[in-house]
Amino acid sequence: MTSVSGLTVAPVKGLAAVPRQRVRLEQQGVAEDRRLFLLRADGTVATIRQLPALATLEPDLDLEAGELRLRLPGGGSVATAVHEAGAALSADLFGKQRAGRRLSGAVEDAVSEAAGEPLRLVLADRTGIGWDEGPVSLVSRASAAAVGLPEDEAGPQLRRLRVLVELEGAAPYEEDGWVGRDVRVGAAVVRVSHLLQRCVVIGASPVTGEQDWDGVRRLVQVRGRDLTCLGVIATVVEPGEVGVGDPVEPQMT
Repeated sequence: MTSVSGLTVAPVKGLAAVPRQRVRLEQQGVAEDRRLFLLRADGTVATIRQLPALATLEPDLDLEAGELRLRLPGGGSVATAVHEAGAALSADLFGKQRAGRRLSGAVEDAVSEAAGEPLRLVLADRTGIGWDEGPVSLVSRASAAAVGLPEDEAGPQLRRLRVLVELEGAAPYEEDGWVGRDVRVGAAVVRVSHLLQRCVVIGASPVTGEQDWDGVRRLVQVRGRDLTCLGVIATVVEPGEVGVGDPVEPQMT
């Protein structure tokens, strides 16, 4: 039986992705996933591709408590209240408009120091502004193993893939066959829309942000030049709670 083996969100786009035991899937995704983003001095969105040191910073966003906390690589943490967001800011990334309000304070200062350049932290106006391909991403551990994803003691390091839902019990690339189908994930139902095309970001270590694996070349070797994909993207048909261990069931077509 296929089940959810892990859940990962990235509260701040470009910073470390963090595990969750349970999330609430709404129409536009998980409320705290990619809810914030960073702008460089030239107005472009900052990513770990440009600034690898960002991956060493671990954010924790609690929307209910109204706080963004940032764990620092040398120990300790800083926090900023999210209700203190100020000036409106926007940027375009991958053809999608990102709009929100600046969240200045201790977290913005710490991120800028780690990056070695001034960055502006922006709280998106609503859920869904931060994601690039779609509100839900899924990949199976078997697919990750099949392409030779670097491993640690727990198996393939899926954290570098930065997907929301990790799957256990599916055959390699089984999720590819779900395109166009509804899939029940815990109490939610999603509709798989397309394969997830990969870029050089998967080659970045989830610990240091530095490139330590030529992931795109590996995908070309294993899957072919026309299929540099790993995982799938889905939209939300029925919102609901999803937890680690929940069953994942493709629906009859």
